[in-house]
Amino acid sequence: MWCTLISTLLYLISILLISPILLKSQSAKIEHSIKLNKTLLFTTAVFAIIIHAINLSDLFTNLFIGQSFTLIEISSFISVIVAALVTIATFCRVKTLWFLLPIIYGFAIINQILQTLLPVHFIHYLNQNIGVLIHIGLALFAYAIFFITSLYAIQLFWIDRNLKRKQTSFSSVMPPLMTVEKHFFRLMLCGQLLLTLTLISGAVYLADFFAIQNIQKAALSFLAWIVFGISLFGHWKLYWRGKRMIIYTISGMILLTFAYFGSRIMLT
Repeated sequence: MWCTLISTLLYLISILLISPILLKSQSAKIEHSIKLNKTLLFTTAVFAIIIHAINLSDLFTNLFIGQSFTLIEISSFISVIVAALVTIATFCRVKTLWFLLPIIYGFAIINQILQTLLPVHFIHYLNQNIGVLIHIGLALFAYAIFFITSLYAIQLFWIDRNLKRKQTSFSSVMPPLMTVEKHFFRLMLCGQLLLTLTLISGAVYLADFFAIQNIQKAALSFLAWIVFGISLFGHWKLYWRGKRMIIYTISGMILLTFAYFGSRIMLT
């Protein structure tokens, strides 16, 4: 409980510190304040993620002893991965992620609160098998990457809409559209590779991967793989971009979410 409270408070402080960074400012005094906010933001965000991970220590332990997992534990673990990846990337001078931080930290807060308050429902049992561990690890990272990619898609839509309305001065840290697109397609390609490895590892290491109780998960995951593959091929060969790419990305993410979470909700 204390880990949840402390981590949630640090996430909230991080979100509050992001606000002045996202506001356009030209004065030297405010620019100096923004630099201080960035340092404090990085500190609070890192401690929030570390404490959040400590709060999931039972999940890491159970991962190696074949214990059961809850839906919310998996979701919380994904939120830690996403928060860590985006925080590191942001402070490694990837300027296209600033607008995504409040959403990602908010997602982590919601997961922690639900993990603490909701009753436990066991949904999956993991046998002590290195192949299964590899499959689950790949699946978690693939989902985390595609989650970030979906946030990039929303950011692309937002920037494109503001550019068309000639509202280009909203924030001093608003990234160029082409830069966001470049990172967006790199992330999508990375996610597609991870999803491909996830499907292959599932077919190889899970004896019941195509069993009746898992066929919905396998089918939806494969459909998501096809949707993402079509969008990447369309961008590579037909130069797709804009709304079409955003629609494909969100559609693939919805399919992947139903594949991973929807099938488990039906099984509980």
